[in-house]
Amino acid sequence: MADHDEDETMQALAHVISVVYSLLVDACAMLPVPIGLPMDRNIPVTDAVPAIERAAALAKDQPMGETQEAQLLVGCVHLLAAIDLYALCAARFTATRADAVGLNLAHAEEALKRLSAWLVINAAD
Repeated sequence: MADHDEDETMQALAHVISVVYSLLVDACAMLPVPIGLPMDRNIPVTDAVPAIERAAALAKDQPMGETQEAQLLVGCVHLLAAIDLYALCAARFTATRADAVGLNLAHAEEALKRLSAWLVINAAD
């Protein structure tokens, strides 16, 4: 029974990682200087991680406020942390590590949603 619960948790976390990555892709496409990230329904982590790292590195070069730069960086860093913790959790599942994946994803999602809202509002100007 525990293995089944662990499998369900891992599947749910994988889904949320995918959703947050999609938010990052959308936000990066709306940036003042758009950043194209690979988008595929089943993008391998080996492609996603370097793309996320690239977006984080380019955050400071975007012509936008410090808050928005920080939101992009926070979204990227927390998503990367979630991916790393997910890999550790896949190797040896612990509930606290799974919780950490979820918390990192929640922080990334919140930052990217705030950034996206700002980008939508300011695109209309």
